[in-house]
This record gives sequence, C-alpha cells and structure tokens, in this order.
Amino acid sequence: MNNRGKIMGNKSEQWQDMPERLQAILLVFTLTTCTAPVVAQQITWSGFADVLYTRQLSDTANGNFGYGQFEIDFSAVVLPKVNFIGAISYSAGSGHFIMGAGFLDISLNGSAPDGNGLVKHTGVMLGRFDVPFGIDYTRIPSPNRRLVSIPLLTQKTVNCWNDIGLNLYGELALFNYNFFIVNGAENGSAMGSRITIPLGESMEFGGSFAMQTAKNDANAIPKIYGVDFQSTLGPVKLSFEYQQATALLEGDFNLETEDCQHNGYYGEVDWDVTSFSGLPIFLIGRYGAWEMDNNDQVSQVAAGLGYKFGKGFEMRAEYLSDQVQHYNPENHLTMQAVVSF
Repeated sequence: MNNRGKIMGNKSEQWQDMPERLQAILLVFTLTTCTAPVVAQQITWSGFADVLYTRQLSDTANGNFGYGQFEIDFSAVVLPKVNFIGAISYSAGSGHFIMGAGFLDISLNGSAPDGNGLVKHTGVMLGRFDVPFGIDYTRIPSPNRRLVSIPLLTQKTVNCWNDIGLNLYGELALFNYNFFIVNGAENGSAMGSRITIPLGESMEFGGSFAMQTAKNDANAIPKIYGVDFQSTLGPVKLSFEYQQATALLEGDFNLETEDCQHNGYYGEVDWDVTSFSGLPIFLIGRYGAWEMDNNDQVSQVAAGLGYKFGKGFEMRAEYLSDQVQHYNPENHLTMQAVVSF
C-alpha cells in the first residue's frame, strides 16, 4: 500500500461514502473559513508525487505504469499558537482525491521544540491525522520512505493508520510522548500511546501500544504493542521494529475470529554513499518476517537504489521478494520517480 494512510474501523463510513470531489471542496472550505483573517504570508503550501513502473519477475508477466502518490499539503497560522494543517491526496486504489489529513495543532507550552528546561514543547492535535504508532507513521510516502514498499510488519498490523481523534504530544528533556484517542472500530474507540527515548543525537528507543475500548463482533478486544530502535552512524541509518497484535489484522479492528494473534519484525539499513562514491546515491535494504498463531509464515526481502538529481527530484529502483511458507517467492521490480515541491 503506497497511500498516505488507511482509515481504520467504520465510524467514518459517511465521510468515505461522500464523493471525493466534495471531500476536497469541504476541506478547502474549512481551511478558508478558519483562516479568513490570516494574511497570505502565513499560509504555506508544499506537495509531492511519484510515478511507478512495476513488473513481476516472471516469464509471462507484463509491467504496468501507475501513480504511487500525489499529495498537496498546506498549513496556516490561525493564532500565534494555533495552526491548521491539511492534506489532499490521490488514492491510487480508488482513482480519486481524498482527505489525507486535516487537524488543528495547538501549542500548550513552549513556542518551539528547542525550548529550555524539562518541558521543551507540548501540544494537542485535533482532527484527522496519521496515528503515532511505530516508526513507519513518520515516513510519509513517497518523499520520506526511501523504499517503495511499506514494511511487511506495518502492512499486516496497523496498515498505515489514519483516523479522526485527539493526540496529546510533548517533547521533554528525557523522553517524548504521544497519547491518543481516535474513532477506531464501530464499538468503542481506540486509544494508545507512543513513548520515545533519545540517547544523544544518534540513537532512539521507542515503544507503542494501542487497544480498542470495547469488544469487537468476535467478543475480543483488539490490541497491539510494539518496540523499536533507530540509530544514525555517519552516513548509515539503522532501524528495527517488533510488534505483536491480537484481534487486529491489516488495519481491521472488526475481525470475525476471536483468537487471531500474530507477530513480526523487520530490520532496515539505509546507507548514503555520496561521500564514498562521489555520486548522490543511496543504498537501502530491509528484511522482515511475520507469523500467525497458526504457524502461517511470510518473509520479505527488499533492496533499493536511489539517485538524487537535486533538491526535489529522485529516481529509485526496488527489488521486492515475498515468500509464503515453503512456496516459491513472488519477485517484483519497481522503478519510481519522485518529485517534491
């Protein structure tokens, strides 16, 4: 999945059933209404897009062109400590534009993340946002996720979680936190937290937890927890993540099977070889594995190469291999052109 996020549960069905053009119009209207007294210099715009060519590596397969993502982002200063942030994104699955994000960001303490003291910055987000769970929510495709594909673990668990709700966040001297409550599934709400502990400038440990506040249709309470690690060693970035989930699969809180339990992990290495080769090139590799409680197993290998032509334009190539149990792996080659502005 290469979209910005996936809406979990079905409380948002009325919004999802609304024509996509009307969704975009309503989002722009909301921004315009909220920021009517704001001067044009206080509104900033940005965006990104990518075009893909994907081919399955078999004798009979044909390659296909397509859009991965096309998104317009904007933010407006409503008051000195109140911002509105929104995103309109193209959904490759439906072929329409949808609301990727739209939330108020209210600063509660401190005016900038580099504040002094034990409490550097705190705030609250209210609206639709990418739910802060795990590492991948910070890597928006396609500019920030340097491999074309998302990690197998993310796909099998929260699957790019995007929802409507409230998120309390803060940057403290010793750790950072997020505490959120969002719509989740039809019964109850989903709530959780993410804590990260930075160790200097080059290392970070994180933990995430989320659960539904009521049982689903299978009389089970969906819940998930995870731990992660990130480190930067010169031009090399390392990432590792492990998650375990119950009654939650591929972003679905309403599973019909009560005892669905699964876990998985992945490790990733990202090496910028510019200083070594003299060319603006990066190499990246990832290995992930996922297992259900019934011993169904899937493993995934991804290897990528990227060339940075300049600020705002990259070309990437990815080899992806998925293997289910003892069956022959499915191998794909994807070329990606990414622009950001």
